[in-house]
Amino acid sequence: MEEFRQILTLILISSVKFAFGPSFVYLNENYDFTWFETNIYAIIGGMIGVTIFLHLSNWLVQIWDNLRKFYFSKKKKRVQVFSEPVADTDEKVTIRYEYIERPVPPKKIFSRQSRRMVKIWRRYGLVGLAALTPVIFSIPIGTFFMARLEKNRNKILFYMFISITCWSLLLTTFFQLTHVRTLQELFR
Repeated sequence: MEEFRQILTLILISSVKFAFGPSFVYLNENYDFTWFETNIYAIIGGMIGVTIFLHLSNWLVQIWDNLRKFYFSKKKKRVQVFSEPVADTDEKVTIRYEYIERPVPPKKIFSRQSRRMVKIWRRYGLVGLAALTPVIFSIPIGTFFMARLEKNRNKILFYMFISITCWSLLLTTFFQLTHVRTLQELFR
């Protein structure tokens, strides 16, 4: 049961912030996974995270758009600015007031991280963003951006699988060769 909990922990950590998964295993003395096991579980966790967030991204965007439409299209009570018109005629006069609703322009929010992602996307495309997502950005954020910018989901899954596999092999090989077991040893 303890080993199952350790495997599940590694998979869950790798599915959200991939670079912490293999590092967590090698820097924690309670984990005694082999190099191969660490790679397999980290890759499985990373790909589970990519798959989940790839499918959730469209759903989250739809919810966000619906919330924006609901809150911004609410009719506000209008205060009548003009007095009732007076007409010099005996006939009944019908006056109609129409308020023109202006659509709310989409609010663009650019953070430092989103600017960096757009810059990487423009320079290197899907390959560049996929290569940097597991270690620099987190899997949810990188996958969300890729899903918004690239419509071919199979392409995203393929490049993320290659990237996650390469980073997993690189990180676990680094920890295996250096025999680092604590953070103090890592920074010496």
